[in-house]
Amino acid sequence: MSDVALENAKALKIKALSEISRLEAELRGWHDRILMADQFIDQWNAFASGEPVIPVESVSAEQNKPAPSSVKRKAIRNSKKEDVAEAARAVIRERGEPVSRSELFKALIDRGLTIEGSDPEMVLSTMLWRMRDRVVRFKTGGYWLCEVPYEPEGYQPVHLMGALADAAARRPDVARMLIDGHKDDKDIEPEDLI
Repeated sequence: MSDVALENAKALKIKALSEISRLEAELRGWHDRILMADQFIDQWNAFASGEPVIPVESVSAEQNKPAPSSVKRKAIRNSKKEDVAEAARAVIRERGEPVSRSELFKALIDRGLTIEGSDPEMVLSTMLWRMRDRVVRFKTGGYWLCEVPYEPEGYQPVHLMGALADAAARRPDVARMLIDGHKDDKDIEPEDLI
């Protein structure tokens, strides 16, 4: 005979993960729209800057060489950390396991993101550290989705632990049954835990 509380907790977990997946898909759609708008804005700014846009093929190498004193360098802008984090999350989801920094860097560059600097992989690390509410880094060096538990590393999302603590505070009787492993005749609905 199975423990009803355990089965209810498993059902709640499945329902929550399904809802998280649905919401993440919706968020990805919105992030794609933001990325598209950002790309348009960047292109508009480039054309509106007043600098002539000359196709590279129409200019010889000698004509295209500016005098040393007139060289203007435009800073290359890295992709936004939010876009990098969402693309990193997509790579991690596709692989289904933690991804090393160098593998993640290569995958993000292959997807068209810009991450540059004196040490581009460290720039990526800094971006993801600033987005640690979206992506976590394990001590072993792999990056993972912050809201998804990962048993091999012993990782449990903090917000889920907090939710369990809140549920236990609201329903100490249910929490005690789960902790002690007691079987009880009464059914526990997933709603009882939240």
